[in-house]
Amino acid sequence: MTLDRSGTPSETHFVGDVRDLPLLLRATKGVDGVFHLAAVTSPPQFEDPLSEGYQVNVMGTYNVLAACAANGVPSVVLASSSSVYGHLDRRASEDDLPPSYDNLYPVSKRANELTAAAFSEKGVRAVSLRYFNVYGPGEETKASAASVIWRFVTDALAGKSPVIYGDGRQRRDFIYVKDAARASALAMERGRAGEAYNVGTGVSTEFNEIFRVVKEETGFGGEAIHVPNPLKSYQGFTEADTTKAERELGFKAEYDLKKGIREMVRAYREGGRKDPSVTPLTALRLKRCRKASFAPPTAWSSPFLFFDFLLVPPSLRPAERRPRDRTAGKPNAGAR
Repeated sequence: MTLDRSGTPSETHFVGDVRDLPLLLRATKGVDGVFHLAAVTSPPQFEDPLSEGYQVNVMGTYNVLAACAANGVPSVVLASSSSVYGHLDRRASEDDLPPSYDNLYPVSKRANELTAAAFSEKGVRAVSLRYFNVYGPGEETKASAASVIWRFVTDALAGKSPVIYGDGRQRRDFIYVKDAARASALAMERGRAGEAYNVGTGVSTEFNEIFRVVKEETGFGGEAIHVPNPLKSYQGFTEADTTKAERELGFKAEYDLKKGIREMVRAYREGGRKDPSVTPLTALRLKRCRKASFAPPTAWSSPFLFFDFLLVPPSLRPAERRPRDRTAGKPNAGAR
């Protein structure tokens, strides 16, 4: 079952918004668990104080958890973010949280984690996953919030020179979408109530190196364009300490950067979204159809509900640019 902003309504597909509590109360009836991926996901979208992003992320998550508590849904896995570590310049373990933030996006994600922990005291086993920089086929839905890898790949395949902010020496921990999907499934099975887990590879890579790999895999012969960084809130370094996820969830990333980019390039050359795991949502949905690359646990006998990450009001969709959205269309704006 899914809940999304678009699509054809049916018994298994709800169309709506996470701020609509009555709808969530209907959607969460009779399910064993919820994967809550709905959010506004780019820090630049929170620089406008009139943005609805904070309301969508914080109240939307509260509504999801409240609906689950009211309907006796035992388990929720929700999407947090590596942005909760702020501008940490070393490998991040789950306790490395700053006392304050310079942007409301990580504030919203940290508030969601605390809310999830509180609901874990009310009978809902809520687990937060701090996804690092997720990439893979299907990111066109994220527009200006898409990963730098997606931008490099799509530009290179189109014969365009990608744009890199600054000197390209910034480093981030990029995790392939199939690994993110597998971590989500493991968290539903094994995650401890109220806990947060890093979902990354434990390896950070310079943007210049990423572009080199993209050139190699796509055959692009041009060079990147380096421009000054216009973004106010920008993480120059991310790297996950995955010890806790390995120990408690049994999760370890299977894709290195080159393998992930190679598969991503192949998927786009073969038709992009035809790949069966273009997003964590799709991979997990197919998991119940026994089509994904890992077997479904036998305990999953009744429906699971997936809240799509596109579940935001039309005014906030990155592809629909408002006059005051000063970051729409800018490259490399994504936080994940």
